Amino acid sequence: MSNLAPKKFFQKISFQNSLFNMVTTDCIYYMSILFLDDKIRESIDFIKSHEPPEGYVVKFSGGKDSTVVFDLVKKAGVKYQAFYNYTAIDPPEVTRFLLKHYPEVKWLRPKRNFFQWLEKVGLPTKTKRWCCTKLKHNVPKGGSKHVILGVRSEESYRRAKRDMVNFNKECRTTDYYPIFFWTEADVWEYIEIENLPYPSLYDEGFSRIGCVICPFICRPGILELHMKRWRKLYDIFEQSVKKYYDSRRDWFIEQGVYSVEQLLNSWYHSQKSVTEPEEPDGEDLVLFK
Repeated sequence: MSNLAPKKFFQKISFQNSLFNMVTTDCIYYMSILFLDDKIRESIDFIKSHEPPEGYVVKFSGGKDSTVVFDLVKKAGVKYQAFYNYTAIDPPEVTRFLLKHYPEVKWLRPKRNFFQWLEKVGLPTKTKRWCCTKLKHNVPKGGSKHVILGVRSEESYRRAKRDMVNFNKECRTTDYYPIFFWTEADVWEYIEIENLPYPSLYDEGFSRIGCVICPFICRPGILELHMKRWRKLYDIFEQSVKKYYDSRRDWFIEQGVYSVEQLLNSWYHSQKSVTEPEEPDGEDLVLFK
């Protein structure tokens, strides 16, 4: 597999972000075309050079990127603790994979799971992803505030504008991205070379194995695939949406949403609908945007 990343991709990056003012397009490009051995060495050196006295928190999801990052952290020989954020809507295949191959990873269980939060605050949307804030971004209380994640620049335009070290205002953590300039091909080549286990869903054609229920998978083909594969989770999801709708039925009817089926249909089709009344905790949720 080629280790070359297209230079045009990096030329599209906006350098208005202050974190990138010191970096040129050519600099990023040449970093991207290092041979994998060089990238491995650079990543391990990066992890070692930023090691805090209290050690790192390693966020481990079971996906291909976090699998590689976790292995690099081990090779770096630094102090760390690895955690998996349990949401109740990750693929069961992934949770079984974690239990079998990574029993040393500790599970962070929230006070409320995804369905319980849904019944309280409503459906998450592409612009109001409370599910990530309340479930995915949690770090252990009293633990290190230095977090390692498997974030890569080529995953999205927005991520490409970040730096390898970022301060997370939401969690008040310093986040580190050791494989930020790796390509997807690099990741799979490393997994093959090191003979690392990975979830079987990748071999079945799934390119990403995040949450089973997510506003970002509400696209023709993908949504139907998820609903067929994980029907039980979608049954629980629809029951929770019904509870939420019933608790605000009069308000929804005033807004022209006359049934839970209409509400679900709008969400499944990513249709903009109504703006929720402000919640007691100050959250104003915009639905289907």
